[in-house]
Amino acid sequence: MKQFFKFLFASCLGSGLAMILSFFIIFGIISSMIASVSKNSDDVKVKDNSILVIDLSNPVYDREIEDISSMLSTDGINNKAIGLTEFMQVIDKAKNDKNIKAIMLNLSTFQANGVATAQEIREVLEDFKASGKKIYAYGDMIDQKSYYIATVADKIMVNPAGMVTLSGLGGEVMYYKDLITKLDIDVDLIRPVSNAYKSAGETYTMNHMSDSNRIQTRQYLNSIWSVLSSQMAQARGIDEVKFNNLIASLQGFLPQDAYNNKLIDYLGFKSDYKDTINKEVIAKNKLSAKTKINYISYNKYRKTVTDINKSQNENIAIVYAYGNVNQGKGSDLSIGSETVCKAIEKAANNDKVKAIVLRVNSPGGDAIASELITNEVIKAKKKKPVIISMGDVAASAGYEMSSNASYIIANQTTITGSIGVFGVIPNFGRALKNKIGITFDTVKTHANSNPISVFTPMTAEAKAMMQRNVENFYTNFITKVAQGRGKTPEYINTIAKGRVWSGIDAKPIGLVDEFGGLKKAIQVAANKANLKSYGIVTYPKTMGILEQIMDNSSEEVKMKSLTKELGKPYYFFLQLKDISEMQGVQMRMDYIINF
Repeated sequence: MKQFFKFLFASCLGSGLAMILSFFIIFGIISSMIASVSKNSDDVKVKDNSILVIDLSNPVYDREIEDISSMLSTDGINNKAIGLTEFMQVIDKAKNDKNIKAIMLNLSTFQANGVATAQEIREVLEDFKASGKKIYAYGDMIDQKSYYIATVADKIMVNPAGMVTLSGLGGEVMYYKDLITKLDIDVDLIRPVSNAYKSAGETYTMNHMSDSNRIQTRQYLNSIWSVLSSQMAQARGIDEVKFNNLIASLQGFLPQDAYNNKLIDYLGFKSDYKDTINKEVIAKNKLSAKTKINYISYNKYRKTVTDINKSQNENIAIVYAYGNVNQGKGSDLSIGSETVCKAIEKAANNDKVKAIVLRVNSPGGDAIASELITNEVIKAKKKKPVIISMGDVAASAGYEMSSNASYIIANQTTITGSIGVFGVIPNFGRALKNKIGITFDTVKTHANSNPISVFTPMTAEAKAMMQRNVENFYTNFITKVAQGRGKTPEYINTIAKGRVWSGIDAKPIGLVDEFGGLKKAIQVAANKANLKSYGIVTYPKTMGILEQIMDNSSEEVKMKSLTKELGKPYYFFLQLKDISEMQGVQMRMDYIINF
């Protein structure tokens, strides 16, 4: 007994010391962050003859979110994520700011969810350039997405030891069939008979692309590339056929080849480029040769724009729906039906909100969650205009919640459609028996008392019931879309069947109304609500730093920290995580474009 109390005391003492140590560690982290915030909150003054430096290696989301990983970095300002909503307004101010003479883009790997975000960033920069001010671009290593943005610049310089990864678009889908087979796991894929294009569930039952998926993927990749290549070739003054031939033969990959083929303007280093920029700015603005040219980072300049998203007597509300769709509460990077429904309801019931822009950036997810959000959109539309702004992807459940709005705006490069459903039912019975010797037996009152189990095979009746379930969901899906788009269910069925479309192909078949980004959607919302002057309010509320500390499951923290450590492979980890969390009928698509 004496020995027992000795160990008990030691254990309690150890736990107590651990708690005290944890408290001081957390206190230290919070103190350092507060100090960092305080330090970075000093008034920023924009000096005359300044160049605005935009680092496009930072993550870009639809709006600004708080980010613990940047707060803990040695240079929190330079690592802060960019919000597209705020970026539009910051660059608009810079366009009219007499102290900002030009923009310099620092390029490497552009971190965004897809192609359409790059298109919107480029359009904002084009508008800046229309003011007569110049844009310069530099990169040591420039990926294709960054190069696409760089072509808006007047001049592009690349490190002679670097690389420009111009290769066209490719699509990759990860298949788990062989892994599942090796693990003795059985998977039933249940989808409507007509949904041959609904390929997401095939990743668990096949080890290669189906013919239907290959056809649709090739179609939307080609149509998206046609938009991108046309813009890049025109910007560089190169014939589009020649431009594509250069890409096909990898004649833009190496810096010297890129220079020889006029894909870039200079080979050199950043310090040399700054000297060139300084001379050009001095000459263009007729300044003294001794004038000092100053450089200010985007995130510092951002602090000078204090009138972003301010409420007025009349407002447009932007409701953000970003990420996979799930039931319950979401986060800044995932859609929870409870959170988004409340946000739409608040905006609809706010008398000062005259129109709603629902920004959808989602490949889909849970079907029931999608139904809940779609119903909230229908209710809101009865009170005020609801305009959809589709981001990189608004497909499957992302399209259903969009379909019943007043008007749909999509980028030409948006991925959309995928009107279809599926269900995946795994069976781990064989795996448990063969790998570790666990078996299952059942006692039932009826033949189908255990209709869906992950340990025993489904009966024929259970499979038939699930098939009816997905068929009913699909019928409901195309009926909802038909009502929202003013079409017949028969017509929607001809363009649905789970098929994925690019924005440029979706407009002629009636899935979207107009091309444009978030800025265009806000303008349309203002017109439909007859607003001349208005403020911007946003929903739902973003998660603050302290909330992220208290919520150690924060998607933002995990995604940023693991992405930084693992890079691109982390995307595949997220896919596996999504698979493990799937419940019920799914409205989602597989979506990986190498751009």
